[in-house]
Amino acid sequence: MGADLPADRRMLRGIIFDLDGTLVDSGLDFEAIRRDMGLPSGALILETLARTPAGDEKLQMLEVLRRHELQAAHRAVLYEGVAEFLEWIDSRQLPRGILTRNSRESTEIVLERLSLRFSCVLTREDAPPKPDPEGLLSICRQWQLPPSDVLFCGDYLFDLQAGGRAGMHTILYAPQTVPDFAPLADLVLRDFREAPEMIGKRFTFGEWT
Repeated sequence: MGADLPADRRMLRGIIFDLDGTLVDSGLDFEAIRRDMGLPSGALILETLARTPAGDEKLQMLEVLRRHELQAAHRAVLYEGVAEFLEWIDSRQLPRGILTRNSRESTEIVLERLSLRFSCVLTREDAPPKPDPEGLLSICRQWQLPPSDVLFCGDYLFDLQAGGRAGMHTILYAPQTVPDFAPLADLVLRDFREAPEMIGKRFTFGEWT
């Protein structure tokens, strides 16, 4: 698991989210991206790109990824209950941020289309991609908060690994099948409409100063 949770409630002073698959559903088809890139099923896309030498092949792969991400950004919709949960976070005067493996270009399109505002947004151009924890730690430094007072919510293994390595509490958003890596999370959320009660039972809230 991430940071240990004792029986009494812990302080919560900020919340960071993954974007695609957590706050929004864009229908991004990773297998289609791999197929169009000529990659084998299950290959890690960003990691493969990082290992690919500069040249025409890499440029073509980057263009495939960009095309898929932009198409997804223009069809993204909020998951049910997300808007209300973000309002609930604001009512507690907690800062909220985004750490995503998506591009800055596609992320800004999603946030603008859906009128989403966050105090800090980091993309793969801004920090090493998850599961590297540096992006989470960078947001904590900007907020001047210890990672143990921050919660990270995501839908994938890399989110839980990054949160755990950063020393944060983690929430796995799993609206359908609960994956086998769920035990890595401190909490498992099936519906964002349940989030305020779930978090309220486990945490007490501190002001952001």
